Amino acid sequence: MTDDGLYKKLSGYDLIVFDMDGTLYYQRGMQINMAFRLIGHALFEGGLKDLRLILKYRKLREDWDASKKMNDEDLYASLSEETGKAKEDIRQTIRTWMFEKPMDVVSKCRDEKLVKVIEQLISDGKQVCIYSDYPTEDKVRAVGLPSGIPQYYCGQEDIRTMKPNPSGLFYIMSRYPSVLKDKVIMVGDRADRDGAVADNAGTASLIVGRFRLLRYLF
Repeated sequence: MTDDGLYKKLSGYDLIVFDMDGTLYYQRGMQINMAFRLIGHALFEGGLKDLRLILKYRKLREDWDASKKMNDEDLYASLSEETGKAKEDIRQTIRTWMFEKPMDVVSKCRDEKLVKVIEQLISDGKQVCIYSDYPTEDKVRAVGLPSGIPQYYCGQEDIRTMKPNPSGLFYIMSRYPSVLKDKVIMVGDRADRDGAVADNAGTASLIVGRFRLLRYLF
């Protein structure tokens, strides 16, 4: 069932840009589930170094200077220098624990109402895309979004800047030259990232609640 209130808020725009993590699925539930898995891996499978590596990776990426051209290889190189672990091993650990193992949990934590809203917007001829800090392809499938939705993330070749740097959103808007700026809206869960990137790009934004019970009370 489509959430009529949310649909009405978004249907007046022609380009609706959705954040992924914490927006199209409830990140808190996923994080708790994966934290237990990682702790178990650390305690019973000798994975304490993997746990530390993932925490370091997340912090380094979150703190990445938005004025830089972000490059995941630079992040891996920095982690390799700090930890003494080979870049390829770091890449595989991150891939396994951040982009493979969480997918079944992402599917269970998806916001089904928001997915239905997206389906209705697409059916109505609206331009819908995903813009995230992290790669989105596997997560788009996990939450059950319609195939063919354009996807952008901060580390890809044409963007390489983290939110709230507006370069990524400017790039996305350049892909839809017929859509006026006042007909663009960014939908996310974080005011300091998703809301700020919209402010910096001069577009509207909608910050949805981060918690399942509160999300549709705005």
